[in-house]
Amino acid sequence: MTRPNFENRTLYHGDNLDFLRSINTETIDLIATDPPFNKGRDFHATPDSLADGANFQDRWRWSEDVHEPWIDQMQDDWPTVWAVVDWTRMTHGDAMAAFLCFMAVRLVAMHRVLKSTGTMYLHCDPTASHYLKALMDAVFEHRNFRNEIVWKRTSSHNRAKRFGPVHDIILCYAKGERPVWNRVLESLDAKYVAKQYRHEDSRGKHRRDNLTGPGPRTGETGRAWRGVAPTDKGRHWELPPDRALPDWFEFPVAWGSLSVAARLDEMDRQGLIHWSKNGVPSFKRYLTERSGQAAQDVITDIEPLSTASVERQGYPTQKPLALYRRFIRASSNEGDVVLDPFCGCATTPIAAELEGRRWLGADLWDDAPNTVLKRLAKEVRLGDGARQANADMVGEWRGRVHLRTEPLVRTDDGEVAAPKLKTLRRTGDKPTMSRAKMIDALVEEHGMHCQGCGFAFPHRRYIELDHNLPRADGGKNDIENRVLLCGPCNRAKGHVLTLSGLRLENKRNGVMAEQLALDV
Repeated sequence: MTRPNFENRTLYHGDNLDFLRSINTETIDLIATDPPFNKGRDFHATPDSLADGANFQDRWRWSEDVHEPWIDQMQDDWPTVWAVVDWTRMTHGDAMAAFLCFMAVRLVAMHRVLKSTGTMYLHCDPTASHYLKALMDAVFEHRNFRNEIVWKRTSSHNRAKRFGPVHDIILCYAKGERPVWNRVLESLDAKYVAKQYRHEDSRGKHRRDNLTGPGPRTGETGRAWRGVAPTDKGRHWELPPDRALPDWFEFPVAWGSLSVAARLDEMDRQGLIHWSKNGVPSFKRYLTERSGQAAQDVITDIEPLSTASVERQGYPTQKPLALYRRFIRASSNEGDVVLDPFCGCATTPIAAELEGRRWLGADLWDDAPNTVLKRLAKEVRLGDGARQANADMVGEWRGRVHLRTEPLVRTDDGEVAAPKLKTLRRTGDKPTMSRAKMIDALVEEHGMHCQGCGFAFPHRRYIELDHNLPRADGGKNDIENRVLLCGPCNRAKGHVLTLSGLRLENKRNGVMAEQLALDV
């Protein structure tokens, strides 16, 4: 595994794409970020707040915000990613496609820096969440999708002729098959506790849970214990998980290898089983600090920040620390590295610091460094255990945070994308001109015709540019090795190496471009 080329508590002020591309491959354990949402408007901080002066434009234009090298790189090296952007441009328009271009090159870079056990949380809202999910499927693969989390960000929002939009979306994707996962519990509601935990003894409040599950079994979970046969009622023994047992329970040696009956005997001996008057056993689940409901993908127990919240910095899109602390606890371990490329007013870095994680952040906002330092001084306890919130502690944190205006220095192979997204072998050569200029030159030389089958292009949008000899087989990346193809020829070309072979393949299979003319 590549060694990190950064220090803990690194904050980069500048374009996060440069910073992301400068981080060594697979050195990040978790990414939790809150990028622009493509809301089509400008955001400004609350005047006279800590974040006064913070603003950003969440408007996107294809002609101004999309860089030609991004398109060339996607079309050459990340075709599935480009397909999502291109489809979005056709179905939604230039603004959404421009936003996805901006996000695509950054998501590819984030995928590269994540470890194989890493996870990413991408905060968005219904404005673009469905397009971003398709983009994340292309980058991370759809099989690595974990959750679409819904967070209720406000209590009410009146809209004429439709339901009030009150939620955000957080898309959760893993890098690989075995991401880090820690079970997270939601606090129990007081009314729920009063209703459910209504029994009490010398060990505290408890509720009585069933020890059986539906459906008969023929193995040991279906055998009678102390005269109780669950199969008589179409059920089987279903013991509580070890985490549900109270701290005072003494696990005997080889607990996991004991039979169901032996474990029931031990639980009964230590007072965890209640016997009803009818002789039916039940599990006494005690109310402890670990009691709680497993966190679900609809989050309603974390309140949005009010104007009076002590956390609030006045930043226009600030999210509560509790939300990001939950993500960090669930998908990383103490000492792991958390990255936020859109750290804004530092919610993720502060949450990571509070949870004992290392962190990196990046943001374009000029006052981001000062805001991070002020929030650290205000929100985080130092070694003496006292909460510090004064100017002296800002200076103390200044010595602990590594502020950068220059990207890091890579010490790995310098690849710009993870191997999964590199469909072509890197040869080291760079194109002498952009893709658009190559198309212009080849059209001028060969005309508006497919060089595979001769089909006359009715419009430039039907032109596909590809390598004559694939780069993986030694082909160059310049105009001398580029050809103009229609869609059917480009798809057939995956099975042949040269234009002559392509024409032969097309003739043999009857793959011609007439189907393209149907779209005209």
